Amino acid sequence: MNLASRLKYIFGATVRRKTLDNLLGDCLEYFEGDLVVLDIGGRDRGNFKKPKESVKKWIFADINSSHDPDVVLNVADMSAIKNNFVDIVLATELFEHVSKPEKGIGECFRVLKKKGVFIISAPFLYRIHNDPDDFQRWTDEKWRRELRKTGFKVERFEVMGRFFSVMADNFRFFVQSLPRLLRYILYPLVLVSDLVSLLDKTNFVLENNVLSSFHGGYFMIFRK
Repeated sequence: MNLASRLKYIFGATVRRKTLDNLLGDCLEYFEGDLVVLDIGGRDRGNFKKPKESVKKWIFADINSSHDPDVVLNVADMSAIKNNFVDIVLATELFEHVSKPEKGIGECFRVLKKKGVFIISAPFLYRIHNDPDDFQRWTDEKWRRELRKTGFKVERFEVMGRFFSVMADNFRFFVQSLPRLLRYILYPLVLVSDLVSLLDKTNFVLENNVLSSFHGGYFMIFRK
């Protein structure tokens, strides 16, 4: 990554995006071996380099053909994919854009092999962003219930930022909405707010019933 791209990432990427990149980087051991990965809606974003060379086959699926996917499909109807065919389903920042998420989860369960891995990330306290639509936000309990009801077992569940991370991202969006001169003046404060977001990892936040109840989003790993 060159200097310009690095600066764009530092100032432009949200705390939640940076958190997601780090969490995905911690999961590289899942992507090793004679595996088939189904990456749904997985356009390359952020700073995480997908380990496509470490697996047997990486299938990029998307509802929009203009994104040049390997297969065009809607996660709620993946009839083009056989039962028990893939080892990993990767669905980052996807299900808020799915009108029938329960059906999509069921389809992911169907195409996964026994003991297959389902990796998901989803926003909660985050602005509406149509891609092409934005339908819902689920709480942590809703995610657990729906996945367990489908037959998945929880392997890992992370809250992606609490009160100060949500505050930092909202401040970043506010600054980015301003005229250029004001943006440049206030950008140093964006970095300060990013540093303040680190408080979310402290007992000061985690043991506070109010501050800890603000959830920026979720990173989840389930197993069939």
